[in-house]
Amino acid sequence: MTLLRKSLLGVLIVPFLLLIHDALCIEEAEAVGRSSMNSIRGKHAIELSLGLLSEFRSTTFTSAGNTTTESEANGFIGSLAYTYWLEDYIGFHITSGSLDIDVTTTSDGSRTFTEAWTVVPVLFGVKIQPLQPPISGAMRPYISASAGPYIGFSTNARSGIYGRTESYSETVLGSRLGAGIDLSISRFFTIGMGAGYHFVEDFDRRIGTEKEYSGPDFTLSFGVVFGKGR
Repeated sequence: MTLLRKSLLGVLIVPFLLLIHDALCIEEAEAVGRSSMNSIRGKHAIELSLGLLSEFRSTTFTSAGNTTTESEANGFIGSLAYTYWLEDYIGFHITSGSLDIDVTTTSDGSRTFTEAWTVVPVLFGVKIQPLQPPISGAMRPYISASAGPYIGFSTNARSGIYGRTESYSETVLGSRLGAGIDLSISRFFTIGMGAGYHFVEDFDRRIGTEKEYSGPDFTLSFGVVFGKGR
């Protein structure tokens, strides 16, 4: 009787184990298929990142019959990035854009003073997507690290009896650490959001109103993925 029970138990358990094995194999095959379909290894990506102006201000002063008007707009504008994916989880990253654009205009009667400046980083680094396969096959959290020159441009223009224009530029070194999420909305297009922090050496000469441009950025990105991959 005991032998019969063991035989019946074996007859019941073996098919059950085979079903589990088949289900695991199917799930593994589907995961491999999804991973292969969403693979970015050997592909190229171009991303446009946009940030909002951090400040816009207009002020008017009246004193002793003279009127002085000051207007200022500044903040992070955006960047263009190229990434070549060496593997699904790591890519070589080049970024350039505008870290800060500022314009200040002061008008006092017939005299006007305008100052415009920008800081342009050109950064080289890596972008890493540590979760493989991606969450839900499409959501790819990432971290990034890059370094390179930060080029400051400044122009001062004064109109009136003593009109004068002065332009100069200066380059310092800096780096950026960032993190965010890319979402694949198709095989060719991505959208994302991210944040980072720029560590920038101080400029020797004032660029606009500042010599120090270290600080955070917050962006939305729109990307195009192309290439056959490998």
